[in-house]
Amino acid sequence: MTCVFCELVQKRANALYEDDKVFVMLSPEPFVQGHVIVLPKHHSPILETVPDAVVADMFKAANKVSTVLFESVGAQGTNVLIQNGPPAGQQHNHAMLHVVPRFENDKLQLGWNPKPASDEDLAKAELLIKEQSKSVGVFEKEKPKPVEQEKPKEIKDDWRVKHLRRIP
Repeated sequence: MTCVFCELVQKRANALYEDDKVFVMLSPEPFVQGHVIVLPKHHSPILETVPDAVVADMFKAANKVSTVLFESVGAQGTNVLIQNGPPAGQQHNHAMLHVVPRFENDKLQLGWNPKPASDEDLAKAELLIKEQSKSVGVFEKEKPKPVEQEKPKEIKDDWRVKHLRRIP
């Protein structure tokens, strides 16, 4: 099975920015003009499968893109949206951040109506979630890239080096 967004990354379609981990592009299916998506370059179906270091770079890119949208298209606000799994509205099998420029009276419906929770409901949710949330704040260590050491240049005719070689 092929991933549409992996193909778009490979083709560098609608590219705005890329580095070795992250690809930023105009959305091929925009909510509004200027809708940008930030993707990991390597296929990951949902955000939880993206390495922590890449997630950090994705959010850094989304933050910069948000600033760019204020300056370039005159956005008055932005939404950074993650649709993680089909029940959350995810339509493609590739993790991504949507950066959506917002304008007064744009009639774009992304919000929800929060409802007050009872103390009992909050206590139940806390019991269900608290034990599993102990790992929040514990991040994977990015594997350091091997450092290539330069080989020392061989000095052939330097009398000082010849002298040092004779010292026992």
